[in-house]
Amino acid sequence: LEFRRVLSDLSSGINAEYGVLSENTEVMYSEDESVTLDLGDYNPEPSQKQGSDPAFGMTSEMQSQIAGKMFEIGTSKAKEAFSFYGRIDILRPYFDVEPAQVQKRLISALIPEKLTGNTPNVVSELYGPLMVVLTLIAVMLAGMKASGQTVQEGTLMGTAIGTCFGYWVGASCFFFALAYFCDTKISAIEVLSLCGYGLFGTLLCMFLSTLLMASASDLFFYATWGVLGVSSAVRMGYIFLERTAVRKQGVTVAAIVASVHLLFILYLKFVYHKTYEAAAKINPIHVR
Repeated sequence: LEFRRVLSDLSSGINAEYGVLSENTEVMYSEDESVTLDLGDYNPEPSQKQGSDPAFGMTSEMQSQIAGKMFEIGTSKAKEAFSFYGRIDILRPYFDVEPAQVQKRLISALIPEKLTGNTPNVVSELYGPLMVVLTLIAVMLAGMKASGQTVQEGTLMGTAIGTCFGYWVGASCFFFALAYFCDTKISAIEVLSLCGYGLFGTLLCMFLSTLLMASASDLFFYATWGVLGVSSAVRMGYIFLERTAVRKQGVTVAAIVASVHLLFILYLKFVYHKTYEAAAKINPIHVR
């Protein structure tokens, strides 16, 4: 009886899988255990279903559903990533500042402090530094226009923006890497804020020497560079010195930061201006 039940299940499975057994299919067996299965016109190779994949056994409809599902998942993940990085709330704390606070921080950026051994506070704010950089760009453009000669359209503004923003971001990255190797406890946002406020001394030097006193000699520029530029550079070096655990390394970091800051002012005055003046002589366009 058990053997007959197995044969019956086997015949039902073959009929359901291949559709070759008919109603007249006979399963013959005898007591001497000889069994004969009459399968009719049975073809041992199963017929491949239309639209199926022989490798995975999936139909074209299943493949399209899986592809559509994967596309939906990828699209949702991409939207989540863009919405996360595009939220204004991420940048809100760095620009949420009152104008009176910015004014105080600009003045304090020009006042060096005494060495007290205490860790000085550095604001994690980017509104003031961004405004300083944009104002420095405007001052440089105004100084170029005041010379009475310009080069090709768009060159002055693009060069000024690239120079100012390039120094702000590039110098901040260099200072942060230097602080990392010298074990200076300062974050990347604090370095950006400190370097941006430090450019306020550069802004005053360029404003006084190129706009208000454009006809004065270089002695006036060196005077402003020695007072405003050095004071802002010393302020920046003081922050790095007090934030460094080892005093010897702190002195090294402070000296490098102050030197880079002062050299950038000299670059804007003598190298950058000479570059655009030479370009103006090659292709002058007089401005009325």
